[in-house]
Amino acid sequence: MTPFRTRSTARHFAIAVGAALLLVSATGCTAVAGPEESESNVDVTEVVQTPPQTPAETTSAADAATCEAFADVQTILLNAETAFHQERTTEKEKGAWFSLASRVLGNVPSADEGPVAEALATLKQEYPAVPDLDSTDMGSAEEWYTAAGALMDACDAAGHTVITNAFTGG
Repeated sequence: MTPFRTRSTARHFAIAVGAALLLVSATGCTAVAGPEESESNVDVTEVVQTPPQTPAETTSAADAATCEAFADVQTILLNAETAFHQERTTEKEKGAWFSLASRVLGNVPSADEGPVAEALATLKQEYPAVPDLDSTDMGSAEEWYTAAGALMDACDAAGHTVITNAFTGG
């Protein structure tokens, strides 16, 4: 009696062995068991570890995410203000865009510490998120840019310049 009862079983076994050999060859393992070694003593596991991030690297990545997300807030405000001054939108629409910007600001991620995190926390405190699209007063452009300027400066100092995209006006 053969160890395989059907061609299907033999085929599945051959596929499994082929896959195992492919896996072993893909990892670059060349260990061969000698006569005094059993297969259970051969270590064919290759472990690749990435070094953990330092707190400075973690903060830098969080700062980058903060500054990029804050650029979205700036983009919303810039385009809403531009469209309003060009009479392409109404005061109500501008207020709705400002409300959206306040909610986006409320969702901007932050590192646990550092100048960018501190500037963001201050800005979020001065301009809390509005829960719906009711009009919100974000103050004049000068008031906003004075308050937001500290975060933009902190982002610049951290090497993450806040870039806005103007798309209204032609």
